[in-house]
Amino acid sequence: MKPGFLMKPTHVTALLVAASALLLSSCDIPATGVVEAGGPASGIPPTVPIYLVRDGALVAVPRTISDAGEPVTAVESLLKGPTPQERRKQLTTELARQLPATTLPTPSPTEPSPEESVRLMTETDRIRLELPGYAGKLTPLAANQVICTAARAYLLTRPDLDSTTVTVTDGAGGTFEGDVERCPEL
Repeated sequence: MKPGFLMKPTHVTALLVAASALLLSSCDIPATGVVEAGGPASGIPPTVPIYLVRDGALVAVPRTISDAGEPVTAVESLLKGPTPQERRKQLTTELARQLPATTLPTPSPTEPSPEESVRLMTETDRIRLELPGYAGKLTPLAANQVICTAARAYLLTRPDLDSTTVTVTDGAGGTFEGDVERCPEL
């Protein structure tokens, strides 16, 4: 090059592209196909609103659960009652396990027995839940806890639906029905 010689911008760009291509091709990293390495990446654990009670009113509380879009998983989480952190926030529940001490079932490390499980039937915009016997007779507020928790969980994975009707049969055979219109937002 002569002193004072300036390269045209297109020549500079071409040289930079060529140099980059040489650098990248000399990495000597073999090409591979898809490598299976577990589940999909996610930065935020799945949460669902669980409906607890404070001062006689429903309160939506986000809770991390494995299957956030599954009403049964959400209601089973609700039936466990408030976590210690939720209790410190003065949150309670109207739902209670109502088993006499002499008839407590032996807990299973994997799954509850069918009589201890929440049962679910769904149609497009309708959910029917049967609570296990230990849930006992529900008060209207307890029924709303279940209705709201199940409805919000169901709607999480169904963006085409605005609402769903939930029918709950409690452990004593009583039936309650409602939808998300009665459920406070998070």
